[in-house]
Amino acid sequence: MDLGITKKYMIFNLVTNTTKDNRPFIRMTLTDTDGGSMNAIMFDSNKLSFEPARGQVVNVTGALQQYNGVTQLKVSDMVLLEGEDANEFLPKSDKDAKAMEDELKAVLQKHIKSSYFKSLCNAFYADKAAYTLFKKSSAAKSVHHAYIHGLLEHTLSMVKLSALICDFYGKENVNKELTVMGALFHDIGKIQEIDIDNSFEYTDEGKLLGHLLLGINMVDKYIESIPDFPKKARDLLIHLIASHHGLLEYGSPKRPKTKEAFILHYVDNIDARINSFNMAFERENVEEGGWSQYDRILERQFYNHGLIPEE
Repeated sequence: MDLGITKKYMIFNLVTNTTKDNRPFIRMTLTDTDGGSMNAIMFDSNKLSFEPARGQVVNVTGALQQYNGVTQLKVSDMVLLEGEDANEFLPKSDKDAKAMEDELKAVLQKHIKSSYFKSLCNAFYADKAAYTLFKKSSAAKSVHHAYIHGLLEHTLSMVKLSALICDFYGKENVNKELTVMGALFHDIGKIQEIDIDNSFEYTDEGKLLGHLLLGINMVDKYIESIPDFPKKARDLLIHLIASHHGLLEYGSPKRPKTKEAFILHYVDNIDARINSFNMAFERENVEEGGWSQYDRILERQFYNHGLIPEE
């Protein structure tokens, strides 16, 4: 049974298309002030009195329905609302930001022993503007950890996972401090690439340079402020940032050429993909035994199998 709904949302994502009989329609991700999100579809969108766009706050009328086992909102009408604060509608991490920040600092303190890497951490903390943005920023526009505090959440996971893997292989095989520092800074350029005050749209410098180059520039400035920072440590750390996407076609200026760079690349991929699953299940209300909608980035659907019974 369809469930009618009228509610204020922000248009977080928007894709326009046409049906086989040439009817215009839009697919949207709508977000509310509670941090929740909803997949939505509207047919004959050309009948609206305004041009729908990402970041607009709208009053939505429609009905919740099941489509291929997934809950979505079939929109019958939308009204543009002026004067609303779009920031209130941005998706947010369900984890406590202060707790994540404290844990990140504690993990870094535990694993980072070299004086020059400690100084690099302190230079980052001392950059109040950048550090404040880091704690608040999204880790992506839409693909993974695409919510307020998402970059902090993703970075904390990366640091912890990197340390675990390095401990498994041992210090005779990999440099844990280097890998952990790479995890800390691998996505730091996203605070300049993504505008969190504009519905996570890319900034001009983000479009022109991308977060890898922006991050390398940031880390280099911190290093320049630290006397006698080892050049080899600098080059290896910058390589981690430059190569963490793994492949040239994925935007890496260099492919991973050290064991630490391989670890960082695959840990980044794992954490991003697991979060993509979780975001899809939550956004689409995929229940146990159900499938998500088709993911255009990963080119597949996700199966929520639930827990396997224990004997």
